[in-house]
Amino acid sequence: MTNTDTWSEFKHDGGVVAAAMVGIMASCITLVNYSIGVFVIPLSTEFGWSRQEILLATSFVTGGALFTSFIIGWLADRIDLGRLVIGSQLGFGLAFCALGLFVQGLTMFYGIYLSMAFLAGGTLPITFTKIVAAKFVRRRGLAIGLTLSGTGLAGLVVPPYVGYFVNAYGWRVGFFAVATLPLFAAMPLAIAFLRRAVPHAADSATPSPVNYGMSFGEALRSWRFWMLAVAFFLASGASTGMSTNLVPLLIERGYAAPTAANMAAVFGFAVICGRIIMGSLADRFWAPPLAMAFLAPAAVATYLISVGHYDINIALLMIAIVGLATGAEGDLLSYIVTRYFGIRAYGKIFAGIFVAFISAIAISAPLFGYAYDVYKSYGVAMTIAAVAWFVCGLMFLTLGPYPVWQADKPSSA
Repeated sequence: MTNTDTWSEFKHDGGVVAAAMVGIMASCITLVNYSIGVFVIPLSTEFGWSRQEILLATSFVTGGALFTSFIIGWLADRIDLGRLVIGSQLGFGLAFCALGLFVQGLTMFYGIYLSMAFLAGGTLPITFTKIVAAKFVRRRGLAIGLTLSGTGLAGLVVPPYVGYFVNAYGWRVGFFAVATLPLFAAMPLAIAFLRRAVPHAADSATPSPVNYGMSFGEALRSWRFWMLAVAFFLASGASTGMSTNLVPLLIERGYAAPTAANMAAVFGFAVICGRIIMGSLADRFWAPPLAMAFLAPAAVATYLISVGHYDINIALLMIAIVGLATGAEGDLLSYIVTRYFGIRAYGKIFAGIFVAFISAIAISAPLFGYAYDVYKSYGVAMTIAAVAWFVCGLMFLTLGPYPVWQADKPSSA
């Protein structure tokens, strides 16, 4: 197998990866997590809401997504997901417009965020990674890494982009600015490249069938399924706590609000790098020790950034280290499911582990806000996050070698 043949997958389906990457950038949980931190102080100033009350909105989104993910996971193994993605992007964008138009109290605020979980269900990572994983074999790790680097793209673009509109025109205009991302960035690409995407159809760039691997029942009886659920719960909690609170954390550490928003963009850039680096390395090496190599430094950096004010270059380095780990663990979720469980029931298996992943998002964001309200500092919450990073890395090392699926062999087809 020549290198040219290996890269032919990208030549054939590069547009699908690009549309999926931007779709992930403007997806439900990603966009909510990377945008809400910018609104914390303006909303608190105008309405007198506590940080815990504002960040509780993420729990409504992720709580709804817990239910929605089962439905999307079931659909992902049965239908072409392109039209579902497009409709969800439209509904998601309109929900952000509603935040700018109608919010006057917490009830409406929470209600609109809850609606996002249902309107934007088709933008969950299950849909995009299912399409990409089914179309790529030899460069699957890199393709998934590029797709999921959309979360890093959100971290790079969303805080300064939304921060500019909030600081210049107010928080209501800021919500309209967020709405433009699913409506005018992601949706046109989805219409161009994903509208006729058929995850189950093999083509010349994907020579293997997509019906190999464990059934959902077999996965549930596997100890690896539960080990991964716990590991990704810990990793998701740690990364969400950082991403949703990074801007106010930096302001607490003495950086000006515009500077903090720009520093947060480094986190997003590092997430992109973490996705791509981990994806590329995972195509060549066993993923669990790679994960530990990313997560252990993140544990140290998370703790250090929570306990003091540093020279801006030192602070940016620590932010980047945590961003790399966030990117790596997100890429691992999709890639490891395909390697340990196959593609046969990918949607349902991914959804099962994803429930643990987003449960941590629902819990960690308001808990970080609660910790700040109680201790007037993020130190306690960040210390717990640092421990979670390290324990997660140790758990990955227990998984053992990959099963050998026939469709993953280079000689297949």
